[in-house]
Amino acid sequence: MTTKMSRIFTRHCHLSRPLLYPHTNQQLYIPLQRASIHTSLLASKKLWHNKNDAVNARSSFHQSVPHRQNVTFSKRTHMCGDLSVDHVGNTVQLSGWIQSTRMDKFIILRDRTGLAQIFVEDSSQKNVLKLNNESVITISGIVRKRPEGQENVKLGESGRIEVELTQVLQVSEATDNMPFQNKDQLLPKEELRMQYRYLDLRRQKLQKIMKFRSDFVMGIRQFLVGNGFLDVETPTLFRRTPGGAKEFVVPTQIEDKFYSLVQSPQQFKQLLMVGGIDRYFQIARCYRDEGGKPDRQPEFTQVDIEMSFVDREDVLTATEEMIASVWPSDRKISLPLPRITYEEAMTKYGSDKPDLRYDNEIQIITDSFQQSNFSVLDENLGGNENIAAMITFEADDSQNPNKIIKTVDKESKKSLKDHLSFYSSSTLKIMSPVVIQNGQIVNNGVLKKCSEEVRINIEKELRCKDGIGFLAFGPKDFVLPVLGKQRTLLAKYLLPDLNSREQKMFWVIDFPLFLYEEGVLESAHHPFTSPHPEDYHLLRTDPLKCRSLHYDLVLNGQEIGGGSVRIHNSSDQRYVLQDILKEDTSELDHLLKALDCGCPPHAGIALGLDRVIAILTDADSIRDVIAFPKSSDGKDLMAGAPATITDEQREMYFIKKSK
Repeated sequence: MTTKMSRIFTRHCHLSRPLLYPHTNQQLYIPLQRASIHTSLLASKKLWHNKNDAVNARSSFHQSVPHRQNVTFSKRTHMCGDLSVDHVGNTVQLSGWIQSTRMDKFIILRDRTGLAQIFVEDSSQKNVLKLNNESVITISGIVRKRPEGQENVKLGESGRIEVELTQVLQVSEATDNMPFQNKDQLLPKEELRMQYRYLDLRRQKLQKIMKFRSDFVMGIRQFLVGNGFLDVETPTLFRRTPGGAKEFVVPTQIEDKFYSLVQSPQQFKQLLMVGGIDRYFQIARCYRDEGGKPDRQPEFTQVDIEMSFVDREDVLTATEEMIASVWPSDRKISLPLPRITYEEAMTKYGSDKPDLRYDNEIQIITDSFQQSNFSVLDENLGGNENIAAMITFEADDSQNPNKIIKTVDKESKKSLKDHLSFYSSSTLKIMSPVVIQNGQIVNNGVLKKCSEEVRINIEKELRCKDGIGFLAFGPKDFVLPVLGKQRTLLAKYLLPDLNSREQKMFWVIDFPLFLYEEGVLESAHHPFTSPHPEDYHLLRTDPLKCRSLHYDLVLNGQEIGGGSVRIHNSSDQRYVLQDILKEDTSELDHLLKALDCGCPPHAGIALGLDRVIAILTDADSIRDVIAFPKSSDGKDLMAGAPATITDEQREMYFIKKSK
């Protein structure tokens, strides 16, 4: 930096200090408020290599931490929640929203840090008390200690003082017909709050979430940049990607030519590896047209990471240390994280993202039904991979177990509608509720048709004296997901302390490379995933038996991240796309050519930022952690999108009007 430029930079920053730029002797002038960030970036490599330090590096979302917000580049001198008895006697300038007025002499002023009480003594200033709630004002005044006995400890330090109004500097009055008031006890339905999201964002809970999210992302950036990763932006407009979720199509002014919005930066980050950008990350916007799903968003954010010259172990270790560096200190996390295989997850829990906060496992009890005297079972169990299995939970009369089991039965059938439909032609497909009283199964429709010996054998297998559960019979791939879903629902209704239990984060590894989905062979992860080296010989002979180097990160029964080692040669990639998945490889010609140009071995991962923040803040929905989310059916209720377009726009983009 030239001397002239240094002087200009210093003059505009007001407060600065010289900092030695890494690997050079050149001094840069860094504003003091930014110097700590810059310094932490330089130090992060050293800091986060100490795992014990990393675990305690972040404060909890639920901890009460003093704000001390920055008010630079602003006319105000303090934030409302920052005031304390240390400021008594000081003249301050505050800006915010009128939360309420009281006793014809007090205004409760609110900003995102908290509340401050404004005392209006001068009769000439009384008009300010007539302003509607949610009006915006800027005032100046003198901080004074509240009279003894009038402190409001709920407000923290600012509840011990008040500001005596001396001047109203600015007013932006709110309408007297607000859609709703900013009061938790009067919280309207979500649909109305989303229609007026800018008002909903004024709630302290949402502002606290936005602050937590911002700090969390900054911590991730610091860790990754400190470990040599480059933050690289990749295009949003691309072309269709074979396989995976449905994509949004974007028309262009070239007839019959369309863009697609990227599902993820998957191809671009692999191309960056070919290009020598060997450590990449991005806080990436992604798009998937999945229709109306209750807790999904058509556009979402993921922490996207890719690395060259690494294997699976390197990626898992890097991800674990990154997570530990930003994880709240009150959420216990011990490294290395546990691992289970896909096979173990499905067999024990009926899910590839099981919740391990409770120990209840699926029991395979096929042998107990041998010679059952129930012809349907005797003719089919043991053949065509048909099994019998059971899941049970403890329950007592106070929990109304009969009602719960009916509810779980109904909800599981509804959520598994497509799964049940796919197996509709199976000769064996039974789901049967189980009620256990004093160690015995009562009133079970299947066991009534079986011999007494079968009943005795099953009761020996029971893991609770009193409880409820389900028996399931049929193909293994039918039974396990059914019991897995019922396991989740039973825990929801029978474990009232579930959300207060210690979190369980772990890896699921050794996924199959391919799966049959509704009769079609598809990639279990995506078509760029590398086969497991121990199963590579099966890729061209028996691909369904081939495991992959795909890995998922699971927290409390939710997948919060997933990635894989990638195929890095065009021969294998072309074979997977063309011969196994029957895809048109012309759509990926650019990638296949790149793999022929000297591609390093590489691997990566993507973490679902929205879902992670929702879990850490105990949000009711991921919509609560996104500033401007779409509704559960994918609509923007605030702006009325998606919206119609004019005939002129249709003509410009060659879009015919539907009849």
